Amino acid sequence: MSSQKIAWHDKKWTKWSNFTLNQQKTTTINNLMAITSNKLRKCKTKTVNIKKQLKNQLVTKINNKINTSQNHKKQQVNITF
Repeated sequence: MSSQKIAWHDKKWTKWSNFTLNQQKTTTINNLMAITSNKLRKCKTKTVNIKKQLKNQLVTKINNKINTSQNHKKQQVNITF
């Protein structure tokens, strides 16, 4: 089993060593940029979802306050009659 791992690493190393140093740098930079952009995209969608949740919560709270105030006004009107 360990010999298979070594062979796999050897293949990976020979593939990588076929690149020039400049190609290795640009490949590494491109991979890091892709990873970073994916992380940022995930964070952005999380924040958008959280903002939507908070907005919905605020809207429901406001609607509840409006409904309760209207109910109180109706009760006051009913009491006066």
